[in-house]
Amino acid sequence: MVSCLDGTSQLPVQLRVEAWGLLPPVPVYRPTNNKQPRPIMANSRYASYGNDSANNSGSGDGDNYDRDLVLKWKPHATFRGVLDSLHAGDNNWGQSLGIKFTDGKLVDGVLMERLGGNGEPDGTLKLFPWDAMPVVLNDDLIADDAPDIYTEEFGGKTYRYQLKAARLEEAKDPAEPIEFGDFIMWESGGDAPSAASKIFAQTLTTLGRDAIVDRNDIFNWLDVNNVELRTDLIGREVDVFKVTKQGDKHEFHSPVVIDVATGSQVMIDNNAGDGGAETPAATATDGGAAAAAVPAEIGASDPETAAIPEPVADFVDFCRDFGLTDEEQILGNLTEMAEEDGNSLTSDMVEQVGEDAILAAIRE
Repeated sequence: MVSCLDGTSQLPVQLRVEAWGLLPPVPVYRPTNNKQPRPIMANSRYASYGNDSANNSGSGDGDNYDRDLVLKWKPHATFRGVLDSLHAGDNNWGQSLGIKFTDGKLVDGVLMERLGGNGEPDGTLKLFPWDAMPVVLNDDLIADDAPDIYTEEFGGKTYRYQLKAARLEEAKDPAEPIEFGDFIMWESGGDAPSAASKIFAQTLTTLGRDAIVDRNDIFNWLDVNNVELRTDLIGREVDVFKVTKQGDKHEFHSPVVIDVATGSQVMIDNNAGDGGAETPAATATDGGAAAAAVPAEIGASDPETAAIPEPVADFVDFCRDFGLTDEEQILGNLTEMAEEDGNSLTSDMVEQVGEDAILAAIRE
């Protein structure tokens, strides 16, 4: 049992093992180096979407939303909420994307309230993964093992937190996610917008990929005047978590958004921001089955009708977005993904388009 601040108790819960078999908002990227994962992870769902290194998120404060609880979060922890609206922040620290949720619930991890100088909660919640807590990650772990008080050093400052709730998805006895109310989270970055902020912007906005103005300029990366939540996502209850992936030079955080009602992943709408394409847009729960229009370099004899399967287009966009240039590593990951059972990207798709054409499109 774990005690929450309101005096109620919650049972630890059991992971609902779901074979989603879906790609994240961008194709799964697996490093080809020899870096070894940790031997134990608190929740097996995160291993299926990326490697298991946990770092601080790119979430940042926005403008004039003091009325909402602010949620900060780290990879390998999951919250649930109903998508309500999007907001754009633009201040001296750069631009940020605000994502408003109602009916927030803790699915997996340790939810803490940040304490101000007076020792009282300051309106900021932070969701930590179990592997960031001073606990032993083994089969005996229970939600009650979460610490009542936790301190964190970040940016040269010490932050103090008190426990609000804890939930362990892989516990023995199932129970419902723990409610904690409405909130907003902000995604931005440091010197440049974070990978998570760019993926969220492309996945959730009506502009799709056109929401990104300059992917390297923290002060001008987002089309702040046209940030709106996709109409097909308004009111959807989703589970959200992040995994850590390895790029050419650096690790980055990749968010995953799952529609609770269907168990399907929310994908980028490839027809968003195109001025009204005749081809119906891929829905939030289609798993990325629709075909996407791409440049003529991708293996079509007629440039006017050039199109490839969306999983290939997503792989190309992934590599472009994160500056992947090592051709051997790119092809290694492409082959591994195509041969893995359950992936939308298949060997037939790669053969249809051609490896040379895919590499050429990535270089464009």
